[in-house]
Amino acid sequence: MPQLDPMPRRVWRAEASTVCWWVLAVLQACVGLAAAARWADLTWLVPSLQALFPIVGIAAVVTLVAAVALRFRWLAVGALLVAIPPLVLGAGALRSDTVPAGPHDETVMTINLEYGGADPGRVVAAVREQHVDTLVLEECTPQELAALRRHGLGAALPHQAGRAAPGIRGTVVRSTHRVHLVSENAAGRFPSSPDVRVHTQRGTYRLRAVHMPAPLPEIVGDWRAALHELARWRAQRPAGQPLVLAGDFNASSAMPAFRQVADGLTQSSRATGSGWRRTWPNDSWLPPFIQLDHVLSRGFGVVADGTVQVPGTDHLAYWTRLRMLTRAAAH
Repeated sequence: MPQLDPMPRRVWRAEASTVCWWVLAVLQACVGLAAAARWADLTWLVPSLQALFPIVGIAAVVTLVAAVALRFRWLAVGALLVAIPPLVLGAGALRSDTVPAGPHDETVMTINLEYGGADPGRVVAAVREQHVDTLVLEECTPQELAALRRHGLGAALPHQAGRAAPGIRGTVVRSTHRVHLVSENAAGRFPSSPDVRVHTQRGTYRLRAVHMPAPLPEIVGDWRAALHELARWRAQRPAGQPLVLAGDFNASSAMPAFRQVADGLTQSSRATGSGWRRTWPNDSWLPPFIQLDHVLSRGFGVVADGTVQVPGTDHLAYWTRLRMLTRAAAH
């Protein structure tokens, strides 16, 4: 019986190995560039690419495993170098640095109502379930605010600062505490990003209700300028003043402009070791994959945080329980 020539098989394997090497090399280069974009404070499509950094980290690990499995030694070394930053940052996000609960903790919740379309009954139910003290509502229309009141928001959170407005323009703060509007602070194309004094039993803190433009290519310059303005506002506050910045930042910690805002502040999801906390998109076939909604604070310890799903909006509600570390005087 004639023997089959093994040469074509060896040639096919060599060609297949070469193709795999090049495909993996190109993928690794793309993943490496995407990972490096995390440190580039640029506009155009860069912020959208930065938003995918956790997924890029997963892709870096996958390319590393593939390179090792296929015994591509130098590609494995390169993949390891690309994977190290996401792995180190991911491990750091899993470290918890919380404080015990106390009798006068402040629970802050933020939710983007998406053109005032969120289910008002579920919003008020979430406020009650989480014992919310101060609530920040973005894209709060007059009709939505009226519906929230009908479902009991006024009884749960009787005090208000900020104002409802049509479409995406309204930002409202509701609280169990007395609140005083310091200024509206336009945020890019949004006319209202209220700066509020919140008067609690432990003292007064400044709350900045945040709603930033989205980093879409046609308005990404406006997005970046609004975040830089917010960073300047934070830097101008007296060093000993307790601060809370809460809302829809339309940015994640993978973006330099957001990290500039968060400098010197505690990001609740990082303090609780929540890792890859995701708040957008909600109510969609696509599962949430990015955290756009944040609570940043100074002068507080973080007790806990979490999300609540609310029908009718593309954002999850995000809440955090804070403990004021020292009794604060009014500023």
